[in-house]
Amino acid sequence: GGGGGGGGGFGGDDAAAGLAAAARLTARLTADDTLTAVRALGIESADSTDAARMVALLDRDGAGSVGFHDFRRYVALLPEAQARSNATWNWLSAATTAAAAGGAGPAPDARQQQRKNDGKRPARREHDKPSTQPMKQLFAGGLAGIIAKTAVAPLDRARTMIQDVGCSGSDGGARRTVTGVCGQVLREEGPLGLFRGNLVSALKVVPANALQFAIFHNMKDAIQRGKGVVGEEAGGAEQRRRGGAVHAPFRGGAAQAVKGVGVPKSADLTVAERLASGATAGAISTVVCYPLDVLKSQMSVQGGLKGSVVSAALQLFREQGGARAFYKGLGPTLLADIIGSGLGFTLYDTFNGVYRTLNGGRKPSPAEKGILGGFSACVCVTATQPLEVVMTRMRVQGVGGRPVLYKNAVDCLRVSVRQGGFRSLWLGTGAAYVKIFPQ
Repeated sequence: GGGGGGGGGFGGDDAAAGLAAAARLTARLTADDTLTAVRALGIESADSTDAARMVALLDRDGAGSVGFHDFRRYVALLPEAQARSNATWNWLSAATTAAAAGGAGPAPDARQQQRKNDGKRPARREHDKPSTQPMKQLFAGGLAGIIAKTAVAPLDRARTMIQDVGCSGSDGGARRTVTGVCGQVLREEGPLGLFRGNLVSALKVVPANALQFAIFHNMKDAIQRGKGVVGEEAGGAEQRRRGGAVHAPFRGGAAQAVKGVGVPKSADLTVAERLASGATAGAISTVVCYPLDVLKSQMSVQGGLKGSVVSAALQLFREQGGARAFYKGLGPTLLADIIGSGLGFTLYDTFNGVYRTLNGGRKPSPAEKGILGGFSACVCVTATQPLEVVMTRMRVQGVGGRPVLYKNAVDCLRVSVRQGGFRSLWLGTGAAYVKIFPQ
């Protein structure tokens, strides 16, 4: 009897769970429910009109609410990454885009009356992404940067030592090679010596790389919003370039809006706009993080600053002129970063666009993106290497008994060419090339 009662109880639990699951599948979201969910994500710019448009976008039956199957059909159109983290924000943006295009929004009669009254479509409204997205981007970019910098730290130190005036003089040609410098460091300092200064690089990577990418992409988004090429227009243009039809499982022109919403197209930016976005991002991140660059260079060269990061920073401050010592060589560094960032982002976006054109619109895989980025970086390194040599020599002059030889960046270029020829301006290029693809 007890066993039977237990079996009946188990069956009752299963039935209750089944009914609960069925209730969830049949539940429907109203505009008020949708607005509550959007506000819970931190998108404060949304209002009741936006929520009504969101419901109208997916409501195939005109019931004034959205069910599970309606939402599932919409999510099926999103890229996997956006379906995981940005589905609601994309739904909101798709709805406002479709309303501006005349595909969703108020009831048809009201919409027709509105157009009759003012002869205009509803204005396209922009909404901020969920508040968690920037933090995710900063964390992911910072972590990836730390791992990459640590992996190539021996090559980075070798390049700094090769460019240093103390290693490019008459100390022997073998020391000008990556293997020669690394062998010397291993003999004199041990394996950990190859990573001297890497902690400073890691401290810089988190704010610098994440800040640079965030500024660049925000500038791209701002430019595209100003040109009105976000959402339906970008998606429709992309679809027309592919020569395909746009299917519409939702009412009106909503599919076109969903297809392109929230996915800025780099092709919509001119080369000059991409160059300006990248250069601005590079300049801001350089100025903010430059003291760490100087500290890292002075810790990396032979006979440079010793001890922990804090003690080395205090030593630099006390012995080399106070706070201004942390900005030695800022001019050539800023110029190199502006050129490198602007050119790098521009080349990468251009290579990416060419790749998609040659492959029927297919996006490159992560490995292919790495190759495209590597080729872009090689071009940037070649173009900016003379400035890298100048910035290194200006940062480290006067440290560890080194003479102060250069008055400014132009003087450093002139003296370097006079002493070592034009070839000396590309010292360390081999190490820079080697570390590009692993990084």
